[in-house]
Amino acid sequence: MDPITLAGITAVALNEGIRFLYEQAGEVLRGSRERRAATTSLPAELFEGASGELVADPETVAALEPELRLLRRNLGEYAQGVDPVDPRDAEVLALVDGLRRTLEAVYGAPIVFRGEPRPENGPRIRGEVEVKEVRGYVAGICTGSAASGDLTGSVRADSVEQGGRAVGVDLGGGPR
Repeated sequence: MDPITLAGITAVALNEGIRFLYEQAGEVLRGSRERRAATTSLPAELFEGASGELVADPETVAALEPELRLLRRNLGEYAQGVDPVDPRDAEVLALVDGLRRTLEAVYGAPIVFRGEPRPENGPRIRGEVEVKEVRGYVAGICTGSAASGDLTGSVRADSVEQGGRAVGVDLGGGPR
């Protein structure tokens, strides 16, 4: 989803949402340090969708910890009310969206602001591959067709040998 869709959210809701996401990122990081899975519930007055308790995946937290720390740090002044949030500021909206998407990955559930335009009812598919060496072909997501929805694929490799291919998302259905 384009972070600009957050521009339709009221400043008050955006401020409260930033504060919530910032606090959740802190809880996730503390939980990781204390070797426990952080849990949360999305406040219905701010977010749509997931109900019930969400549980952070420790492996995902470990993999995304650098991004989580950076995004949290960059939103700190807004979350603590030091700087005002302008719902038209594309840079701030991109940071909020980045933190939201990182927490979505950590909790394995969508986090949608109340009143935010939602994508069509397409799937949310995430594929990750982490390998030491690629000798042939590897893809985070490989499909023969482009479905509507949100596809996120990534590959992390220490090395790719000559002739090897590492692809985040392959809509062509695999190696040719």
